[in-house]
Amino acid sequence: MKHEEFREGASFWTASGEWRCTDVGRRTIIAIQLEPQLDPSWFKGPPYAVGESVFDEYDLEGCYPSEAALLADIGGCRLVTACTVIVQRFCKPKAGA
Repeated sequence: MKHEEFREGASFWTASGEWRCTDVGRRTIIAIQLEPQLDPSWFKGPPYAVGESVFDEYDLEGCYPSEAALLADIGGCRLVTACTVIVQRFCKPKAGA
């Protein structure tokens, strides 16, 4: 994604899952990760009950506006965790196995 595509309150995706943008700076994006096992009230703020992370201009290359866009870019693997995606993408079973 490009810096100008981020909006406060909007979701975006990385290989580690869904994130919500909490602030758009001049060169950075601040976001919280929307972890499904946590109570949704933790994602209401500010202040947030979960830590915010900073994405700089180099991190934005790994951000996608939707899960579908992420999956299309990584070859259609099902997103479970970053480790699972790496295994699915690079450790394909041999034909006939």
